[in-house]
Amino acid sequence: MNSGDPDADARDPAQRRGIVMSSAYLAYRCSICGSEECGNDANAGWDVVTQSSVLLGEFENQWCNTCGDVRLDEFTITDPVRIAVIDQQRARLVVEAAAQDLLEAARMALCALSDQRTARVKGYDVLAHDKLIAAIAQAEGKPRP
Repeated sequence: MNSGDPDADARDPAQRRGIVMSSAYLAYRCSICGSEECGNDANAGWDVVTQSSVLLGEFENQWCNTCGDVRLDEFTITDPVRIAVIDQQRARLVVEAAAQDLLEAARMALCALSDQRTARVKGYDVLAHDKLIAAIAQAEGKPRP
């Protein structure tokens, strides 16, 4: 599969899928010990639909697992290996977010294929095609057509 781009095969698969990666990422660390095992206080609630905790609000108090309450320093991650790992994880999240749409589109396409006459008469074939194209674009991290 050659897209006309001589570097296309050398790039990371996520980049070939059109997912925008970064050359640096923002992070936080403890101002005393330098640990990245830190955060800030927040308020969470339970979402019965997703069966998970959801962030309701953040507070000003910052902490380090080692040092306790401290001020956190913002810094930029520039290590290429660490950036590659982050990029890979971000690409996976994009595909996971698109998974439900891909499954729905695939089901519609299968239904349209199994009864082509009814699908064509009711326009389901076009709808299945459009949904499949949009879901694939979403999984590739591209804007929906």
